[in-house]
Amino acid sequence: MIFQTIADTSPWPTRLNNVRLTCKLFASLAAPFLLPRIICGPLSNPLATLTAVSRHPAISRSVTEFIYTCNQYRLIESLSDYKVALRRESRKFVEPNSDEENIDLNKAFLQYRQQYADQTALQNNGEVIGTLCSALMRMPNVKKIAVSPEYYCCEAKEYSSRYFLGPEPEYNETFLLLARVLSFTGVKIRKFSIKSLDGDGGIDGAVFGGMSQSDLSHCYNAFRGLREVSITATKRNVDGWMTRNLPKILSGAANLETLRFNGCFGETFPISTEFILSTTTWSQLTSLTLSDTSVDQKDFLDLLTRHSGTLKDINLCTVTLTDGFWKILLEGMKSSLSLRKIEIYWPCEIDNEHKIVLHSHWNALTSYLLGDGPYPLQNDCLGWGCVCGG
Repeated sequence: MIFQTIADTSPWPTRLNNVRLTCKLFASLAAPFLLPRIICGPLSNPLATLTAVSRHPAISRSVTEFIYTCNQYRLIESLSDYKVALRRESRKFVEPNSDEENIDLNKAFLQYRQQYADQTALQNNGEVIGTLCSALMRMPNVKKIAVSPEYYCCEAKEYSSRYFLGPEPEYNETFLLLARVLSFTGVKIRKFSIKSLDGDGGIDGAVFGGMSQSDLSHCYNAFRGLREVSITATKRNVDGWMTRNLPKILSGAANLETLRFNGCFGETFPISTEFILSTTTWSQLTSLTLSDTSVDQKDFLDLLTRHSGTLKDINLCTVTLTDGFWKILLEGMKSSLSLRKIEIYWPCEIDNEHKIVLHSHWNALTSYLLGDGPYPLQNDCLGWGCVCGG
């Protein structure tokens, strides 16, 4: 408990390393807290670091969270194309006006090309998936895996250049890669999440629309044993979402306890939960979060009723009823669920092709659903994109 406290209260490992230098016993006891999280991406240096960590007898056992960056370098063949990409990435891009700035720009372009070549070679020869499989099998305490665009696996000198161009997120390929890794290795994790940066991006329907039977099987196997799933998605490739491959994959997580689905930030995700969650019943589901999504009143109420015996925590943010009324949905929730916590923000309805954002105070919703308070929603705001205070 003492070593855990030291690790939790210090932002850097310096204090913990100093404690480990006291004696062999302290070195041994503090080892499990040395590196709780490791970040990796499809480049030589981070893969080499991952291999070294996984082969260390003490540090390999301290890793509990593995983050794989979904950023991918694109083929940019010329300096002029590189400048076009820079302008697209940042409106602050200014053409170099000195020899020194021209040299800096050329270095940045060459470094980008080197990173792309490195990434492509590793992916083509199978070294990425091979390294990930080997490393995860040597790190027995990894319980959480996340896909994230938040980190760049590059050297500080590259990032410091004013002409630095970062790789772009590629969620779909990364999702399938990690699914294959987990399926091949049989590694059992408890938490899997797909994160976005500032609510922008996520997996889209293309990954499910073009999914082979082999990939579907790998994804299903990867989700076995999961207790917590968090998915961030975009509305691109609507037809792919209609295949219902996502609910088939989620059904593999038979012991699922927590499910979060985040749609498009700032706009309504047009795919109903019918095509996301289908009719699966998770016998241990206790927490459900939906944000920026669309639901059908009847289908969603059926989902909640199926889990009435276990569901205790619901969080709904900017959820739009495309068919039905919140009054009926809330009445059904009040009568069929025994909740400990409920949070609903900016509930919306569709009326005569207009989006209605209903007005309510959070305390009033809680009082109604968890107690004997009056019905809390007021239908007094019309028009697309209108948000009432509450």
